[in-house]
Amino acid sequence: MSKLNHILILDPIAFAGGSKVSTKHVLSQLKSKEARVTILTADPKSWKQSQAYVQPLCMPEKLEKAEQGLSYFARHLFIALQLLWLRLFVGKIDTALAASGPGVDLALYLIKPLFGFKLIQMIHGPVARSRTIGRCLKTADNVFYLSSAQHSLEHALEAAGYSSDICSYTNFQTFKNGLPKNSWPSPCQYDYSVVFWAASLLKWKGLDVLLRAIRGMRPSMRPETHICYIKPQQNNLPVSEAPQPINKVFWHHAPENLDHIRASANVFISTSTKEPFGLSILEAMAAGMCIIIPSDGAFWDQQLTDGVNCIKYTPDDENALTKAIVKAQSDMTMVKSMGKSVASIAQSYRAEICFSAICSALMSEQTSVLDNISGERA
Repeated sequence: MSKLNHILILDPIAFAGGSKVSTKHVLSQLKSKEARVTILTADPKSWKQSQAYVQPLCMPEKLEKAEQGLSYFARHLFIALQLLWLRLFVGKIDTALAASGPGVDLALYLIKPLFGFKLIQMIHGPVARSRTIGRCLKTADNVFYLSSAQHSLEHALEAAGYSSDICSYTNFQTFKNGLPKNSWPSPCQYDYSVVFWAASLLKWKGLDVLLRAIRGMRPSMRPETHICYIKPQQNNLPVSEAPQPINKVFWHHAPENLDHIRASANVFISTSTKEPFGLSILEAMAAGMCIIIPSDGAFWDQQLTDGVNCIKYTPDDENALTKAIVKAQSDMTMVKSMGKSVASIAQSYRAEICFSAICSALMSEQTSVLDNISGERA
């Protein structure tokens, strides 16, 4: 009987976001393969349904939000020490998945020389122009990144003194997020107009734009609106206030019945600007919803066509968004037509297709120099 491939995942982000959902979708594709998974996480609740071995990550309050200087490196050194301690109990690590970005997953790079595991980096958005990040990118065995992050990766490599020609690196490869069959969104309803919004409360997600647009409508004209949100933890970035008392607006904090809420609606609104991918947009597409997005040049703005399979509005313009909402709620035939169109597009974003290269990298073996020496002695 062959041994299980041991995969370690570091999850130092203290709230559930798109990168975490994407990581879960990747793991869902490994269930039929010979792998065991260990997760060191700052957010154990997000992994409570996982079959992996989950170990809570501890962090002193003074270091929780450290993002630069000596305190930043102290934070990641403290995480590295916990990884070393964890290694004593879980055994040899074959592969480590850095699931967010080098600046977040730095601790894995710190311990890689000690254990010689294969390190796979997933990148879901732009990275900082940093020598440290550039060096990490060169150290990783595989780097899978969203195409929207390419320029920032080139700048980071350049800052570290390496070539910025990312196409010359054989270990760099783009990927697209996908949805697994077992968690494919339920179809939405087309009986009457209901608006749906889902994201974190980070300011750049644009909840305030939606609320201004809704407040700009007469209460009698407002559509029923469901807002599903998560509150960022251990975060220095500005956040929006929620919930707020607004007629016909229903608030849901980290709901476990998210799929049911989404299926009860049919108009999805994205207010994020320059969203690197937009996993919630893809989920809404798969549910057959009418998609309203900003015309900001981001991924889905490039993939979808205004008036054909979505409705677009001027970014950060609540008046333009109000007009888009009115247009959608006044024509359910159009809502259904656009929803059916994007549902067809979503079929090409199945997890078994989108994550096949990442899964292959996770399961392929890497023999370190120490392993070779041990084998020769044996």
